[in-house]
Formats: sequence, structure tokens, C-alpha cells
Amino acid sequence: MFKFLNPPSRQDAGPLNNVAAADHFWRLLPRNDPFESQLAVSEALADLAGRKSHTRDELRALMALDQRARKLGEALLINYATASAQSQSLEKRSWQSAFELSQSFGQTYAQVIENLRGGAPSRGCEEYLPIIVLRLFQHRQIKFLLRPFVAERTVAEGWTDLHAAYQYAESAGLLAQPVAPRRWHEEQSEKSTLEREYINILLLEFVNGGQFSPYDVFWLNRRIPRWCAVLALRSNQYNGAVDGADGRFVVDFGRAQGLTRLLRSAEGALRYLDLAPMLRLVNDEIVSLRDRDRPVDGPASFGRGRQLKLLRKLNTICMPKPAQINRRGERRPVAAAVKAIVGFSHIVRMLRNEGRKKAIVAPPVVPEVEEITITVFGGFTDTSPAGMRNSGGRGPAGAVDEFGVPHQVWQLKDRSESGCRLRGQIWDSNRMLPGALVAFRERDDMPWTLAVVRRLQKRIGDRIDIGVEYVGQNPLGVTMTDDDERASPTNALADGKRHRCAALYLSESAKRPTMPFKTLILSPPEFTAGRCLRLRSDDANYTIRLKEPIEEQDDFIWLPYEVVDRGASDAAPQDQPEHGMPTIGPWPNLPPPAASSAAPAEPLARQQAKRVAGAVKI
Repeated sequence: MFKFLNPPSRQDAGPLNNVAAADHFWRLLPRNDPFESQLAVSEALADLAGRKSHTRDELRALMALDQRARKLGEALLINYATASAQSQSLEKRSWQSAFELSQSFGQTYAQVIENLRGGAPSRGCEEYLPIIVLRLFQHRQIKFLLRPFVAERTVAEGWTDLHAAYQYAESAGLLAQPVAPRRWHEEQSEKSTLEREYINILLLEFVNGGQFSPYDVFWLNRRIPRWCAVLALRSNQYNGAVDGADGRFVVDFGRAQGLTRLLRSAEGALRYLDLAPMLRLVNDEIVSLRDRDRPVDGPASFGRGRQLKLLRKLNTICMPKPAQINRRGERRPVAAAVKAIVGFSHIVRMLRNEGRKKAIVAPPVVPEVEEITITVFGGFTDTSPAGMRNSGGRGPAGAVDEFGVPHQVWQLKDRSESGCRLRGQIWDSNRMLPGALVAFRERDDMPWTLAVVRRLQKRIGDRIDIGVEYVGQNPLGVTMTDDDERASPTNALADGKRHRCAALYLSESAKRPTMPFKTLILSPPEFTAGRCLRLRSDDANYTIRLKEPIEEQDDFIWLPYEVVDRGASDAAPQDQPEHGMPTIGPWPNLPPPAASSAAPAEPLARQQAKRVAGAVKI
């Protein structure tokens, strides 16, 4: 496909024959299409990786191309730090391409090291060994960072080549040699060593097993190099002071796996890792975040509460002995099929569509008690349905006609009071991510259950196991506007009209989960602590104030609120379309907000932290 980029003579080694050829190859790459450029680079690297020996000029060309390809990697990982407004499909495509780029470089560097270890002719190549090992480790860091969120199109490599590279560098006395790795998410290089970079891979792969959403693990990945500075691999059990059954961590070079908890029967070429120094740093950060007088370091999307939750979860994962999960009830096996809707915007559209159908089928009934009826004004953000497969279907998307949005049919395997485990067939597994909001139900006459995905486990083929934790039942869709007197200038529209936003309303519940007050679920861009919004009914306007979140994810924010004012209805016309969208019928009747919604934020945060620690595991 990209043969036109190669030099004319096929007797040569291709575009990586020497540095000049690599520079010529790089200049020919399309600057306006990073995906096509990545494919061309991967093709050139595959040609080089297949060789049984490499010349000095070829290695110099490889490193020169790697240095230039940093800009390509940065373009593909432009959303590395924070979520942006670009389409989700483009974002996932960028991550997939960045994953494949790092995989191609990693395979090539691994083959070079294998050739050097095997004694292949490599005159003058040994001087490049430190940078070759460093770049192998760094490309594998990117691979393990993105692996849970992309589709692997080739057989995944094990840890064999990484262990071999570490041992080869150890035999050459290079592990403690200072290196300055420039990471794609950093402006300046910080001093490190090959041993720290190897430990970085071990930690990243250990914690990033499907428990974190993409931006959560991106945020954690920025801190891992700092934590690695206080860690070291040892060839003995901490100088004999630790018993083999103490539940510490070990790397077995004889097995194709990374960091595992130490078992009493562990034997072979082992290295031991004590995470206690790292956990002390993590706990120091937790203490610092609890001090509200100290500023929070990080992007606006990662507030104090979200950072605390992530560090607490990391602390639980890295404890020497696995934390005992106190479940609210016994996990019971179940064999049932459920219909599922994935994503906040899809759930909002589905509820809007159901409300419209009910309004057409049955005339509205005058309530005997005061209720709030919210009218939908249209204008919801749509996301691409591509990637989801309906049960038994061969197409890329689930049926849309029934709910107005794509849906899937999954198998319910077991459940408890706090959550359940689902098994689904997904055409593109990176569409389903930890932290996603899911609505599902077993039968059409049952209410929808809202849940958040806590853990994913990829299975054979296109199937995955999905561990979810309940958020609530029977969500109702509402549309809110900024309150005139309390509206933030940043939310005001240029023409003076009120800004509208969609939300999900959850009433109090006695179980699944226990929640003694009413809550709302909003899109993250709509949330500002203390922001006041207005709910309008036929006879009254309710002004509510948003409180500190219970749950913050990339796709949604779940939070309590308090009612601060109730006034007479302004009788504004309800049939004006927004953004060219047609006016549709009213939502289901919504019970009036109550003062009990003004729940204290700090006890609520502690309650949610316990719920996260006890999340369903697969």
C-alpha cells in the first residue's frame, strides 16, 4: 500500500537503510493524515524487524525515525491528558493508531536486542544498547497504557522479550546508568534509569487491568515515574526479612507475565518488589488532598474529589494482601438476558423517545398531588453507534428502532445487592470502557436500572465480561435552564437566551443502592459546584443548587442538589424548537424536589468511597 515511499531499489534495506534514507522517508509522509503516516511507519518497521541481523547504519536509521516519530505520536495522543470535544470515534481511532505505532517500534527494538543477545554480527552496535533498551521500555509503557481501550489485531506479546532485555541490560551493567527519557506528555526530560523504566512497565500493567477509565489511568500514569524513584527490584526476599507468604510482589523471569503477588511456592529466576515506599507517597498525596486549603494540581476535569477517589482505589489495588471486599449481599448466579443502552447521551435519548411514545399512546392524566412535568426542548449531542453488536447479529450496530438509539442484548451471569456481572458480544471492545454509564432491564415491563462500569475483562473473540455497580433505578429525563439571577457568565448564550441542558433524575431509594435523597446525573461540561439551575413545571419554577459530586467520570457526573427557591411559572411557550430540532412531547411526571436533597457533601463522599472500594469484581 505504501511501497511508493520506499527507495527505488528493492535490494536495499528499504527506507531504514541509513539515516539519510530515513529522513527522506519521513519527509514523504503525509503531514495532514497521521493515521496514514502511522501505517507507513509500521510497514517500514515490519520490514526491519524481520531481519536476523542489523547493521550500525540501520540502527542509527531506526533511532532517527523514532525521534522524528515523536511528533506523530503526540498528534495521535493529543487527547492524552484531558477529554476534548472531538468525536469519540476519532478519539478511539487515535488511541488505536498510537497503540499500533508503539507496538511496531517495540517489536523492532525487541528483535534488535534478541539479535545482539544471540551473538549476531553487530559491529559497533553495542554502544547503542542503553538507548535501544530505553526505547523498548518506553514503547511498551504506551502499549500497556492503551491496551484496555483498544482492539489488539495481532497476538499479544508476552513479557518474555521485556524480561530478556532487562536481564541483558543487567549483565551489561546498565540498569543504574542515568538516562533522560522524554515522555510524550512532558515538556522536559527528567533523570531516570533503565531499572525505573522497567518498574514503570510492571506497575502500569499491574494496575491497568480494566479497573480505570481512560482519563483516570492517564492521570495516574503521570505520577508513576515519580513513584518508581523510590522502588527497586531485589534478587532476595528483602534481605531475608520477609516470609514468602507475606503477600508481597514478585517478577518471575521464567514466566511470560509481569508483576504478581508472591506465593509461598515461588521458585526460579525471581525479582522482588516492595511497594511500601510507593504507598507511603500515595498516602501523603491523599493527606494533602484532604487539606482544602491546599490548591489542587491538575486539569479542571480532575477535581479534589476525583483525585482522592483514584488514589484510594490505587492504594487498595497495590496493598500487599488483597483487600477483603465486604459485599452488601451474597452474589447469586443468574441466567437471564437484558437489553442495555450504553452512554449518557444515548440513555437520555432513549428516555426521551420512551416518554414521547407514552404520550402518544395514553392521554395525560391530571395528578392528584403536586408534580413537576418537564418539557423536552430537543438539542441533544449524538455519538456514533458504530462498534456495538446486537445479540446474535453480524452488523456493526445494534437495533435502533425499538429505543431510538443502539442497544445490545447481554447475558446476566450473577448479581448481588451492589452490582452484577454481564457478558456481552461487542464488535469493537474499545467502545465499552470502565466508567461508562449503562441502563439495562430484563423485561419491557420492568424499570431501567442505571449502573456504572467498574471493571472489564476481555474474553475470547469479541466477548467481554462487564462488572457494574448500581447507581439507581427508574431514571427520569429532565431538561433544565440556567437561573436568570444566579446564572454564571460562562454559561450565558450570546443572544441572551437561557442555556439548556439535559439531565437524569433519580429519586430516593432503599436499595440498589441505598440513597436517602434525590440526585441528578449531568454531562461533565454542565457541572460547576454551586451552579443554580431551574426546573420549570406548568404551575411553578424550582431553582436548585448543584452540590459536590458523588461520582465523576469522563461521560457523566452524579451529584445531589438542594432546592433554593420555588416561584410561580413564567408560562413561557414550550413549543419553540432549539438548534433546529423538532419539538417533542413531555417527559414522564417528575415528583417535586424536596429539601432533603440538601445532603452534606463530606459524609456523602465518604459513603461513595466505601461503595467504590466494594465495587463488583469479575
